[in-house]
Amino acid sequence: MRSFSRVAVSILSITLLVSSLAAQTSAAPGRIDTVPPRSVIELPFAFQSGTLTLPGTLTIPASYSSQLPVALIVAGSGPTDRNGNSAGPLRAQNNSNLYAILAWQLADAGIASVRYDKRVLGENLQKLDIAQTSLDDFIADVIAGARKLVADRRFSKVILIGHSEGAELVLQAVNRGAPASGIVMLSGTGRPIMAVLREQLARQVPPEELVKWDSAFARYIRGEDPGDVHPALKPLLLPVNRRYMQNWVKYDPPAEIARVKVPVLIVQGARDIQVSEADARALQAAQPAAKLVVIPAANHVYRAAVSDDRMAQLRLYTDPTLPIVPELTPAIADWIKRLK
Repeated sequence: MRSFSRVAVSILSITLLVSSLAAQTSAAPGRIDTVPPRSVIELPFAFQSGTLTLPGTLTIPASYSSQLPVALIVAGSGPTDRNGNSAGPLRAQNNSNLYAILAWQLADAGIASVRYDKRVLGENLQKLDIAQTSLDDFIADVIAGARKLVADRRFSKVILIGHSEGAELVLQAVNRGAPASGIVMLSGTGRPIMAVLREQLARQVPPEELVKWDSAFARYIRGEDPGDVHPALKPLLLPVNRRYMQNWVKYDPPAEIARVKVPVLIVQGARDIQVSEADARALQAAQPAAKLVVIPAANHVYRAAVSDDRMAQLRLYTDPTLPIVPELTPAIADWIKRLK
C-alpha cells in the first residue's frame, strides 16, 4: 500500500494551496531571496481592483529610450506572492522566486513587467471574507491590472503571462474583456481541475481512499457535509473554500481557449509532475492557432529536472538560487516581440 507520507507533496503538486487560506494571518509577502541584476530597475507599482489595492513591482531595463511592451505576470494558486513564493506556513514548500527571475530576464530582453501580490496576502487578507472569495475575484484582479497598464503611456502593448492557475486566470480574463495583445500560458491545465486533481491523488493514495474521496468531493461541491476522508485529504474540503472550489470546477480549459481572440503562447515542461504535456497539447488542439513550446527538462517551476520522482524534485521548489531553464525567457521574449 502506498504511504500517505507523500500526500503533502501531492497537495503541493496540485497547487491547491488555496486550502491554506483559512489559516493565514496578516503575514507580509515573502522577502525576495535573490537580488535583481544591475541591468534592471524595480519600482513600486499598485493597481486598484474593486475595494482592494494590489501592491506590485514594475521591472524595466535600466536604460531604454522608447515605449516598451509590458507583461502582467499572474501567479499560480494559493497564497503565492509576486515573486513566486508561498507566504506563511507553506513558504518552505514553494520558494522558487520564479516570477522575479522571469521579470529580470524579460527586462534584459527589453520587455517590462509587473508582478503583484495576490489579494490573499498581507493587509488585503484582513479585508476579505475568504468564504465568499471565488475564482472570479482573481480574474477581476487580472482585468484591473491589464487596464491600468494599457492606460500607461510608457508601454506599447500589454501581454498577460499566467503560471499554473494563473494560466487559467489570464485566459478567462482576456475572454472577459481584459485588454491584451496576447497571453502566455505557462503550465496551464488542459482539463477541468477535478480531472487533474483526481489523477494526482490516484498516484498517491490507495484505491479505497480514492473512492471515498470521489463521494466526499461530490457532496462538498453540492454544499453538503463531505463526510469521512483520510485526514491528509481534509484540507482540500474545508468549508471556507467551498465557494472557490465550486467556481473552479466549472472551468473548462479547452472550451475557454477555443473562444480566445488574441494570440496565445503555451509553454510546458516535459518534467512537470503537476501539469502534463498532454494538457498543453489538449489546449493547442482546442486552439490550433496557438504556439506550443515544450521544454524537455523543465519542471513546474521551470527548473531543470532529471527525474519525475516527486521527492527528488522537491529541492527544485525550495531553492530560489537555482537558475530557471535557459529556454524559457527567450521563448517568451521572442514571441512577444513578434506580436503586432
